[in-house]
Amino acid sequence: MYDLYDHYVDLEYWEFLLSFLYVVILYFYFARQKNLMLRKFPEYRFFLGGLFAKILGGVAYGLVYTYYYDGGDTMGYFYGANTLANLFVTDPGSYLRLIVQGNTPENFGLFTMETGWPFQYMYDDDRTFILMVLLTPLCLLTFRSYMVMTVVLASLSYIGVWRCYRSLVRYFPTLDGKFAIAFLFMPSVIFWGSGIVKDTFTFAAMCWLIHYMDRWFQRGERGPWLVVGGLLSAILLIAIKPYIFMALLPAMIAWVYYERIIAIRNKLIKYTILPLGTVLMLGASLFLLDALGDRLDKFSLDKALETIVVSKEDMTRAHAYGNNFFDVGELDESWGSVLRASPVAVNAALFRPYLWEARNVVMVAAGAENLWLLLLALAVLVKGYFVGAFKMLVGNPITLMGMAYSLVFAFVIGISTPNFGALVRFKIPLVPLFVCACHIILFLLEKKRELEGRGMRFDPRNYIKGDHVGQEARRKLASR
Repeated sequence: MYDLYDHYVDLEYWEFLLSFLYVVILYFYFARQKNLMLRKFPEYRFFLGGLFAKILGGVAYGLVYTYYYDGGDTMGYFYGANTLANLFVTDPGSYLRLIVQGNTPENFGLFTMETGWPFQYMYDDDRTFILMVLLTPLCLLTFRSYMVMTVVLASLSYIGVWRCYRSLVRYFPTLDGKFAIAFLFMPSVIFWGSGIVKDTFTFAAMCWLIHYMDRWFQRGERGPWLVVGGLLSAILLIAIKPYIFMALLPAMIAWVYYERIIAIRNKLIKYTILPLGTVLMLGASLFLLDALGDRLDKFSLDKALETIVVSKEDMTRAHAYGNNFFDVGELDESWGSVLRASPVAVNAALFRPYLWEARNVVMVAAGAENLWLLLLALAVLVKGYFVGAFKMLVGNPITLMGMAYSLVFAFVIGISTPNFGALVRFKIPLVPLFVCACHIILFLLEKKRELEGRGMRFDPRNYIKGDHVGQEARRKLASR
């Protein structure tokens, strides 16, 4: 039974039984896929484990918000999607009008006592309304069950995550286990990115976009479905969380074109083109973001500074997130104050809350994961003697893309979200790429040490397209 005022859903026993049946069906389907692919692609040994981790993450998220927090926005999304589903069943014409015309004040009158009403604040928010629209078909397919919808949504979103994981494994096959931890088994990612929330959709969309970009620009594949898939992924990001797209776009442009520039062996030409190429890439990014100004709304370039300051103040006052605050310093709507606070913001987004800053069970888990991230980053810096790590970072397109996106995204959320309760959820899109970039740098440092130990010269340009030795072994295995 749903409580209109507490956002509470009382889960019924039949939901757990039906969810279990769905999991069994999913197991047989995904297990068949694993068995077909495992002999050729060793990374498929993580396929089922990643799926079940995703499902368990979504179920755990639902149970925590049902029985620990006594409700939350996730219940509001579920209830709103149910009202849209009821409208579709009782009056398809009104439902079509709502979808075409959008969440206008007039269209709120389409809902009746028979359909129920979505929460007004969720209906009025364009980004939340889009999420409810996307969830509506799942309501009908899952018998309006919160838990069954969670299982199905987690499974569907897992496909995009898996595709992105495999896209990166193709470059460094020997790091498939470490990449699996980054994408499939990071606790924060599977918990905050698997339930009925915006983050599940946006994380999957980000993964799909990277996958499509890799296939089109790096593998040279062509096909209308790649364009459609990439555009849909970008549209979904812009519609729900535009700042993810804003941080990812310049990083992907660098990934696509920097590989061509760094492969140039003539130093005169390269160091002439490199600054020019960097300026052009930044210019192209700014042009595209400016062109999307209306779509980005308050996240557009001309409103970004105001949004950062307002978001920081709102989060500081928000009682819903608890009292786990940190201070990035005073922001006075000038880019100077924002940039001065950037080191504190980036550190907070990547590595805080520290374990001793945790105030509840969820924050303790986040603190433990952040400690692991901090140790991983320190290992990169220490083993690379800082300068060596930086050379490996800028010398490989994938590490450049992953780290550039992670740092920019960390700055964006760290500067605008001085609250640990929100920060640990907002940061999940950066975690897998940050972890993968760190492991690639450690891999390249190890290769450098091996070659120099044998009196050979290490050239990072040989790894621009990844680990060629591992790729060759993977091709031989796939050809059998």
